[in-house]
Amino acid sequence: MAAPKPIEMKRGNKGLTVKVNLWALDKYKARFDSEMARLWVKGMVTHADTGEEKFFNDPGELITILAKWNVEKLRQLKRG
Repeated sequence: MAAPKPIEMKRGNKGLTVKVNLWALDKYKARFDSEMARLWVKGMVTHADTGEEKFFNDPGELITILAKWNVEKLRQLKRG
C-alpha cells in the first residue's frame, strides 16, 4: 500500500487557511450518532501561515481559535 499523500495548505492567500485534525470519539462515551459527534468535537488545528498549532475540546473553542486567527489575518492584510 502506498504512503498517504501529504496535505498541502495554500499560503499567502487573502483568506485564512488552516488544517483541522479531528480525533475519533471515545466509543465508551458516545452513542455514535450525529448529536454526540457535534458535542464531542476534539482535535487540533494548524495555522498555514505561521505553523501555530492549537488543541480544542469542543466546537466553541475551535470557533474561538479560528475567529482570533481570522482577525489577525485581516489586520495583516490591512497593514499591507
